Amino acid sequence: MSLTRHQTVISIARPYHGLGNRVRALFGAVALAEHTGRQVKSIWPADRRFGARLDELWQTDIATLPAWTAPLITARYPVRDHTLTWLDQARDEGTWVIRTAHALHLPEGAPRWEEILRRTPPVAAVAERVREVHSRDLSGTPWIGVMVRAHPNSHAETLEHSPVSWYLERLRELRTIWPEVPFFLSCDTSEAEAQIRSEIPGIVSLGAKGGYNSGPALTAAVADLYLLAASAHIIGPHYSSFPELALTLADPGALRLQTSRTGPETAFDPARATIAPDPLRPYERTAVGHG
Repeated sequence: MSLTRHQTVISIARPYHGLGNRVRALFGAVALAEHTGRQVKSIWPADRRFGARLDELWQTDIATLPAWTAPLITARYPVRDHTLTWLDQARDEGTWVIRTAHALHLPEGAPRWEEILRRTPPVAAVAERVREVHSRDLSGTPWIGVMVRAHPNSHAETLEHSPVSWYLERLRELRTIWPEVPFFLSCDTSEAEAQIRSEIPGIVSLGAKGGYNSGPALTAAVADLYLLAASAHIIGPHYSSFPELALTLADPGALRLQTSRTGPETAFDPARATIAPDPLRPYERTAVGHG
């Protein structure tokens, strides 16, 4: 059986890899393929552990292979990692198989995977949800994005260092700086969202999302991603790739991400705050004018 007829990069996600891990690895593979003149294919498992296909989240022509082909491919070809230290040695091989949860260490001159992600629009249903929430609750005013991970499946480092109490303290601090600012809240449990809503006024969110890592929850997560990226500042959990993905989708030079483990340089600075008027193009930013 031949799965590839051309020089190809195959990006394989493990079933338990989260959204941020999958996206940075896959779009890194796209960047590598563009740089080396290869095709790119993806194995993006969708099951009870991660319930959405790639084409249910982003509009992309990346070819996908069924998850059952992964054992066949990894038995036939060497499995490579994100370091790309193997690249020169493997130049003449027809198929490169990369299985990683990390961003690829792309060679000099390669496209940036972040730029490839930015030029890849979300599917229409996600875009519509982003625009609906933005036009109803956020249009015409800057907002601060808040991303909370409280689900028991979250990494232990995240749960230990980013409790809900830490978010409540930060949001109250921000309200002393900017009393009227709304908070856009992306939260992975209804209990944590209810607690924050009960103590902090001015919370905006998507509402019902479905079960953890279900298809509806993941499409909602992508909508959250764009609204976080379009914000003036992000408060996020320690040891999570999701808020870092929002930062990447926007502009790390213009948007700050503050976690419980980052330094004072990531705190909100009204004088340098910017926002994206179009939440589906969060990398096009204008000054907030607050301060």
